[in-house]
Amino acid sequence: MLVWSHCSRRIIGPVRTSEVTAALLLRRKRWQACESRRYKSNTTNDAKTENNRTAEKDEKPFYVTTPIFYVNAAPHVGHLYSMVLADTFRRWKQFMGRDTFLLTGTDEHGMKVQQAANKIEKPVKQFCDETSQLFKNLAAEAHISNDRFIRTTDEDHREAVHKLWNTLVEKGYIYKGKHEGWYSVSDETFYPESQLKRVFDQSSGVTKVYSNETGKEVEWASEENYFFALSRMREPLLELYNSRLEDKFVYPYSHFKTIIDSVEKGLSDLSISRPSSRFTWGIPVPGDESQTIYVWVDALTNYLTSAGYAKLTGSEFEKSMWPVDIHVVGKDITRFHCIYWPAFLLAAELPLPKHIVVHSHWLMNGEKMSKSSGNIVDPHAVMVIAGVDSVRYYLLRHNILEGDGDFDTERVLERRQADLVFKYSNLVSRTCSKSFSIELALSHHLKGYPIPATRSDKFLAFQSEMITEANSLVDNVAKHMNNFNPTGALGEIWDVLKKANQYVDYATPWNTESSNISPTIFVMAEMCRIISIVLQPFLPTYASKALDRLSVSPERRSIEYAKFEADMAYGKDANLPNRGHVVERQN
Repeated sequence: MLVWSHCSRRIIGPVRTSEVTAALLLRRKRWQACESRRYKSNTTNDAKTENNRTAEKDEKPFYVTTPIFYVNAAPHVGHLYSMVLADTFRRWKQFMGRDTFLLTGTDEHGMKVQQAANKIEKPVKQFCDETSQLFKNLAAEAHISNDRFIRTTDEDHREAVHKLWNTLVEKGYIYKGKHEGWYSVSDETFYPESQLKRVFDQSSGVTKVYSNETGKEVEWASEENYFFALSRMREPLLELYNSRLEDKFVYPYSHFKTIIDSVEKGLSDLSISRPSSRFTWGIPVPGDESQTIYVWVDALTNYLTSAGYAKLTGSEFEKSMWPVDIHVVGKDITRFHCIYWPAFLLAAELPLPKHIVVHSHWLMNGEKMSKSSGNIVDPHAVMVIAGVDSVRYYLLRHNILEGDGDFDTERVLERRQADLVFKYSNLVSRTCSKSFSIELALSHHLKGYPIPATRSDKFLAFQSEMITEANSLVDNVAKHMNNFNPTGALGEIWDVLKKANQYVDYATPWNTESSNISPTIFVMAEMCRIISIVLQPFLPTYASKALDRLSVSPERRSIEYAKFEADMAYGKDANLPNRGHVVERQN
């Protein structure tokens, strides 16, 4: 059969139907196998062994990205969620001994930005500077450990966009033609007929057309543009997806399935420029300033920019931190990241990202947060009320990638008190009571002080089981993090934390004779120390405060110390009075 491009009004080339059919049948078989397993990791992809952790140190930096955020409006809690997810993945890999790089930033070109600035009669660059700073401030306030905050107005980014454009031209993937189609001003993209729905408006008597994916209205438009030959990429993309089903190229797999189904239906060539006569705020097409580069070509290239793409030669770039290890994106931009972006990279013969992790949305009263709906949650205000790590905890613990969560500030405060104050902070406070001495308990343990004979077999069995779980905590958390599941990872930590609190209640050290108390205090202190070490990638501030409270040296907070008896040189001054709480109680 032949593939027809309606954009260019020309035939792209022959496609062997039998090859496509065979490939799709194979893909469906593999898809069914993956579905039946619910995408459980192979045992070889489970938690890293100590040898594997050491080997990771010799690899390229683990490169994690957030989407770059559009500056047509101020940040909301959904933007914060993307940042916190990416930051947690980065911090975990760093904890595992890997060199890392985290990128976030702002997308500052496009029609919507131009319109937003014009609406308030402000120069576009000034508008971008001010709004971009809001996102930069949010990252700093939320303790996001980004190595670069990129802006698409940065000069090296402009150079990178031009380099990618010229590469695609040289390889024959860009041409000029007339484009007619359904265009969404809000989404800044043309949509094919297969992705549209028509709704009759009874009030006006007019049938309106909307995007199935975003729900935004589209209008018929005709203009001269440059095109990317996306229709030629259908088979390469399906081959890519087929080969990457089991290694989580796109995760969760419900989103991967949606992407594959969309590409199977066919791809139209993609308009990748706009006339400069109506769209000036962007990067001009090299050699043709009558056209401005389409915002998604511009925006997606930021990931290359930060890897040094503009300056490095082919062999030099191969030795850089490229490719991206984890792209974190919202589910509303999967088409751009999972279809267009791999297509650009395949066409340019550049290595593909390893994983694209798609997260769900935060809703308020069942509706997506948006400026137009007026239901935006100000992340700054919530962090001021509840504390940064309390908000991080809520975002990570009480939402899953597959389903939307409902954000409620009162619920954030409830979980803060129940989980962070009463379970975590209270355990540390009880262990660091002025009635005890961690330093003395460690000294007694080194001298082999026996466990009191009054302890029952049931108590000793519980203690042994708890210590075993604490020693396995890193590996159990790693299993979840290898599956991009910080919710499950925190669940593992809180399961061990629950046992530690039960142990304290069971041991009642405040009722134990001082001569017999050291073995219990030693176990309590070790549980606090190990839990806090493993908690660092998720709640960096609270974990750091707990380790400070226990007087654990900063040099002894890495992964190799997350075992019983791995550090026997802490506790000095830990039991002095009036040293405060890890998480302060609120009235």
